[in-house]
Amino acid sequence: MLCPTSPHLALLALLSVADAVGPGEPCPSEMNTFKHRLRVNCSGQGLSVVPLALPTNTSILLLSSNRLASVSTAAFQHLPELAELDLSGNALGVLHTGPPLPLLQELVLSHNALGVLPTLQGLPALTCLVLAHNNISGLLPGAFRDVGQLTELNLRGNQLRTLPEEAFEGLAMLKDLDLSDNALEELPRRLLAGLKLDKLSLSGNQLRTLPSGFFPEGHILAYVYLAGNPWRCDCGLAYLRGWIEDNDFSIYIQEQRPDGLLTENDPHSPVCDEPLRHHGSPVLEFQQACSKAGDTDLDIDGTMTEEGTPVPSATVPSTTLPPTNPVPPTIASSTTLPPTNPVPPTIASSTTLPATTPVPPTIAPST
Repeated sequence: MLCPTSPHLALLALLSVADAVGPGEPCPSEMNTFKHRLRVNCSGQGLSVVPLALPTNTSILLLSSNRLASVSTAAFQHLPELAELDLSGNALGVLHTGPPLPLLQELVLSHNALGVLPTLQGLPALTCLVLAHNNISGLLPGAFRDVGQLTELNLRGNQLRTLPEEAFEGLAMLKDLDLSDNALEELPRRLLAGLKLDKLSLSGNQLRTLPSGFFPEGHILAYVYLAGNPWRCDCGLAYLRGWIEDNDFSIYIQEQRPDGLLTENDPHSPVCDEPLRHHGSPVLEFQQACSKAGDTDLDIDGTMTEEGTPVPSATVPSTTLPPTNPVPPTIASSTTLPPTNPVPPTIASSTTLPATTPVPPTIAPST
């Protein structure tokens, strides 16, 4: 069930009978034929306090666009059937809770001046809380633990820069979480742990990346809004790009048009803001060439992601071994024999015959 913002309330008015002001009643009342509840409209009457002269069976009370600077739930104790309360547009700076409103289901506090989140005690049936367009700059861990029945939480248009990991602890029933148009620069990895959201709005922040494992594994979100963030397309965005690729049917964009608010599926709506050469390119089309998860130095063309330190585009990333000290040439070991005395050359022995007297030639006798 959606919280009744101003357009929704206008629609409900069309489904109600004509306003009627009873004797002594400062605000017109009507029976809402759609919800079968009495609706009292005290909007835009310059009220600085909650009027007491209201029907005791008031179920829907509109107090928007008044001058209520401070309000306590004690001011509504005379309305035991109160189920929906609109306090938007009052420059409200303080909201005190404690005196219970046991049947209150919807509380609209948008367009006020709340700097801190109220404690939200005594609201056991609250399912819808709208805190859009206030000045809330931070949330404490377990800030919504006392309103565990919430199904819709709208924090759009505040001044949130970061959130504690346990900010939404205990909200097991939450289906719609709107954090758009804040100043969020980073989000903790386990922010959504324990949540079973159908819709998550992160558009219009200052997010450059999301930590690995940010989206609960095995849970499919129907609507996720990521446009309007300065995504940095380097290897640090590998997780988000892969998640968008696997869940392209869940990525939506909203655009205000003359004929109304257009909501359509657009997985290309998250775009790169930096580095400059990827500016304006869809995150889904960015291709990274990372040697391992977490690398942030190279993208698919092999160039450095840090501006001013280019690497030639033809260079293929390679694994570089650490430098080593030069090793001298290896000399094969040899066995050295002890030195020996030189051996004189060997002369072959010969047999010497005794000298003989030469024999003169024999002359044959002649006849």
